[in-house]
Amino acid sequence: MEIEAKFALPDVETLQRLQAADHLASFALSAGQVKEVRDTYLDTADRVILAAGYACRRREQGKDMLITLKGLGGTEGAVHRREELEVLLADDLPPAQWPASPVRDWVLQLIGKSPLVPLFVLQQTRIVRPVRKGKRLVAELSLDDVFLATEGREQAYFELEAELSPQGTESDLAVIVTCLRDEWGLKPKPSSKFERALVFSQETHSEGSLLTTRERAICLQIAKRDDMYGRRARALLALDEGTTQVEAGKRAGMSERRVRYWLAAFRKKQRMSAIRDIFPAPVLTEATPAPPPPQPETPPELQPEALEPVKQVALRPQARLEVSKLPSKPGLEADDSMAEAARKTLYFHFLRMLHHEPGTRLGEDIEELHDMRVATRRMRAALQVFGDYLDMKQMAPFVKGLRRTGRTLGAVRDLDVFWEKTRRYLDTLPPEQQDDLDPLRAVWEAERERGRERMLAYLDSDRYFRFKEQLGEFLQTPSAGALPAISEKGEPLPNRLRYVVPVLVYQRLVAVRAYDEWVTGQDVPLGRLHQLRIAAKGLRYTLEFFREVLEPDAKTLISKIKGLQDHLGDLQDAVVASNLLRDFLTWGTWGHAQTKEKGVSLPAEPVVAPGVAAYLTARQIELQHLLDSFPQAWAQIQGLDFSQLIAASLAAL
Repeated sequence: MEIEAKFALPDVETLQRLQAADHLASFALSAGQVKEVRDTYLDTADRVILAAGYACRRREQGKDMLITLKGLGGTEGAVHRREELEVLLADDLPPAQWPASPVRDWVLQLIGKSPLVPLFVLQQTRIVRPVRKGKRLVAELSLDDVFLATEGREQAYFELEAELSPQGTESDLAVIVTCLRDEWGLKPKPSSKFERALVFSQETHSEGSLLTTRERAICLQIAKRDDMYGRRARALLALDEGTTQVEAGKRAGMSERRVRYWLAAFRKKQRMSAIRDIFPAPVLTEATPAPPPPQPETPPELQPEALEPVKQVALRPQARLEVSKLPSKPGLEADDSMAEAARKTLYFHFLRMLHHEPGTRLGEDIEELHDMRVATRRMRAALQVFGDYLDMKQMAPFVKGLRRTGRTLGAVRDLDVFWEKTRRYLDTLPPEQQDDLDPLRAVWEAERERGRERMLAYLDSDRYFRFKEQLGEFLQTPSAGALPAISEKGEPLPNRLRYVVPVLVYQRLVAVRAYDEWVTGQDVPLGRLHQLRIAAKGLRYTLEFFREVLEPDAKTLISKIKGLQDHLGDLQDAVVASNLLRDFLTWGTWGHAQTKEKGVSLPAEPVVAPGVAAYLTARQIELQHLLDSFPQAWAQIQGLDFSQLIAASLAAL
């Protein structure tokens, strides 16, 4: 770890006075040694090292070459704290031929087979003066005359660096900083020589540009993606070059409105926090890989928690749990308490939620999102089943977090379900008609992109991170949230699975069968069938939660309930789809949000989409078929056979 203070020297006279000074505050300055330093900074053509938050420097030392990998950022006032790794070369060699070292491993991990190319050369005449307190070497003071030339332009300036030595303390450095600032009137330099030289070497990049050099490098990496994040990055890069919003939209394949939206989102925040808000953590992690391990001699207390805000996103753990190998069952036993069974059940599904989160973020397989959402639903259902045996005031934050997570995931999952069923309909059409739903698909894709943006923003939020951390810790604590097994009168309360489960199952069964007189006959309200679906879910989930302590007949039982639930689910999907298609044919938009606005009247012209109208007819026919066939599905759980299966399943208890 390199810890140093940086100050600008206003003129050569100040440099000469510091060269002649014999002390700084209470520290003695030893005689200076003059060094000529030539540094070449290296990176790939697309700046992958810079995007990762590092600078790679090759310093000529006689016949040898010293390669240094320096972290960027980590600045507080004049003080810079940066991770630093070094390796000495006998010649100018490509990274693959460098001596075995963390520097070589890390650089090769970053650049792959891409060659390193010079970014610029920095030359400096350096006067080095040891700073001592008695016999203790506190720091090394460098008075630098810096010169940079690139493409016919030149830049020269003076700078002071005070680098803390192993024998020095940060308290010593603080005294030196105070002296240089207050007694010498020097101004801190928050940026490194590398960062200033990089800005100077890029004619198109100036202090007034939209992106910093690091942000631009990150956007260059993300712009390689063929997805919405790649489009955002290309739009920001175009705007950074000074193009109009219209031109930026053309380059990025986005509308001017979306370009304007992301530009406003970027300008709301300060520097790297804006990048963090616009791009989710997995995208940033891919563009800014994790840093190399610190050198063994670096004291743990000097290692930074993070060098830059973006690293906090990239390195922040998703959960302190091992979820690569999922348990096949919760591990319930008949003599478990209900509270302990609740903890095991919740933890079982919590691990599944974490396991499917990376795939949900990636978005390549819609089943990952489905499975993650199912896990949150199971946990919410478990809290209802076990609620009488848990301290629900203690559980309230987790209930709220699960509800918020499920709602966020559900918004995208419902869109996936809609188009999955729409695709099946399209497959039944002749090829010449399969483009008839393109107008609908356009608004669906826009809505899904917005939904995924909201979902990823939530999954990247501190709120979700805290929810996962706290729930994970809670669920790994035995007897967490358990209510007393003794009443206020000192009487024992039934709380073992073998005593409680039969009662719970029959309670859920009668809750379902109570709908019999309400869902038979003609013209059953669709809303009532939806309520029955929720009750059926309650019975199914209860049986699934206790499957381990029930007889094998429970498998057949669960299958029959699932048949009813799937039938009602398809019916509800047809209802929702019909409403969405009706709204599209009315407004040309997704959903009915516009109709809620005051003063909004029907469009002056009708939406012309005969293919969508035909699809609405198909969903209406499907809805009617599901209504007509509902009695057969309902009969599956109303007969004597079903009651006997219930009794047989509970016999083990």
